[in-house]
Amino acid sequence: MSSSSSAHWSAYEIFAVLSGIILIGAAFVPGVSVKDRVWAALGGIFLTCYGWYVAHRTTGTFQFPVVIFLIPPGAVIYLLVKAFGHSGGQASAPGASGSPAPGSDGRDTPGTGG
Repeated sequence: MSSSSSAHWSAYEIFAVLSGIILIGAAFVPGVSVKDRVWAALGGIFLTCYGWYVAHRTTGTFQFPVVIFLIPPGAVIYLLVKAFGHSGGQASAPGASGSPAPGSDGRDTPGTGG
């Protein structure tokens, strides 16, 4: 059976759907808050549905504002920074917390343990 309407995929629709899928995937990055996960998932669902909807329309004019192509990369970067950015550069030097550094047993040969 053939459908009376076929999809018309241009770069805009494809990019909107791919951006939505990537944004949905970014919602599952470990270390991200529930609020950020929900916003990422909702944004991804919106972009995916809008791209799919426009691709399957045969009449009408649909616009893709530039901002919808800037939001997904910005959101992914934001989520990755929230998930992994706070751990970078925060580690203290070994032994700084009062515990001995690994391998420093007070002998001239560190790490021999005996």
